[in-house]
Amino acid sequence: MRTGLEPICGGVAGGGGSRRAASPHSIPARTAASRRLTFPAVPSFSLDVPSTIERTQNRQTIAVLAQFLLDAGMIAGRRFCGAAGSIQDVCQFAFDNWLAAAIGEVKCFTPVFELWLSDESGSVRRPISHVNGSGELPPPRAVEISWKEASVCHWGVGAGLDYLEACVPMLGATVLDVIERKAGHAYPLFTPGMALDEASYLYWRGEEDETLALDEDCGDDQAARDAMAQDMITRADIAAAFPAWALDYNRPRLSAQELSHIAVNHACPFARKAATLASSLDGTRTTAQYCVEEDGPFIGFGAVLCWQGGDLAVQISDDYANLAWQGEYCDEIGKAAFALNDAAAMRRWMRKIKPNLAAIGLLDALLLHLVERE
Repeated sequence: MRTGLEPICGGVAGGGGSRRAASPHSIPARTAASRRLTFPAVPSFSLDVPSTIERTQNRQTIAVLAQFLLDAGMIAGRRFCGAAGSIQDVCQFAFDNWLAAAIGEVKCFTPVFELWLSDESGSVRRPISHVNGSGELPPPRAVEISWKEASVCHWGVGAGLDYLEACVPMLGATVLDVIERKAGHAYPLFTPGMALDEASYLYWRGEEDETLALDEDCGDDQAARDAMAQDMITRADIAAAFPAWALDYNRPRLSAQELSHIAVNHACPFARKAATLASSLDGTRTTAQYCVEEDGPFIGFGAVLCWQGGDLAVQISDDYANLAWQGEYCDEIGKAAFALNDAAAMRRWMRKIKPNLAAIGLLDALLLHLVERE
């Protein structure tokens, strides 16, 4: 019996012909086409074959997370079934899409929201993108969401606010007041008032000006006092850099009705748009429920508001951050945690945090509008 690997010569299989007696096949002449190199096709896996081998525990962990997000309404089932990529990619993609729809387009901020898996105590956390790293995860008990600013930028809002103040008395002050109050809940900003507060902490021993620091270090030596004052930021320096109303948290402001009236009726398009954005932001029902309370200085500001490019706000914020980095500090803006058996808790968070997310988008639009006046 001829094996399947033996070549068949003589034309017809089983014809009884001898291999030795068979006439050799003629070799066709080589052509240009036949001299080209050819390569065998590279085999490929079916789309349903995973590209990486995951540990069983980690697959179960991601499956639990996906089911949790489905139950919470973060992932739509019909979209999940047809999505490509790993399960954690689908979870992250759904989370990012939900946030993008709630915040809208941003140009001044770079918010980063992360999904974490944690154990029951919260002491072991790992972002879902690292689930397939070395080692098995402990059995997850909770999902945590944290958010921060990825790249703190300096924005010159002084020209825009001064112009608004010139258009309508207290309009610039009102817009700044709305920014400060709503940013405190949704996306903290380093404002002129914050610059004054931190100057007191950094340079003046917690006092309203530098007098105590000069008294303690220099006494009655006027030359030494002058030299020390020359090397530090003084209260007079800050007064010269910002208008008084920008430094006063209790500044007079327009009412909500007056702001709405300006948004509709003022002759200047710049003032109308600023009033419209500020009015919408002022009416957003933000919450401070998810603000992070950690030990150490907070440096997670969404942006530094300058009156002019490179003014004292930049120097003070840099000095403040450099001091904070020498010890424990907090750079997370917000945080929330949910037990994996309580998807209803995440649904409540999704409902409550939406005004804060909308406020981030409005803050971004208002800052961009003010900067355009420079």
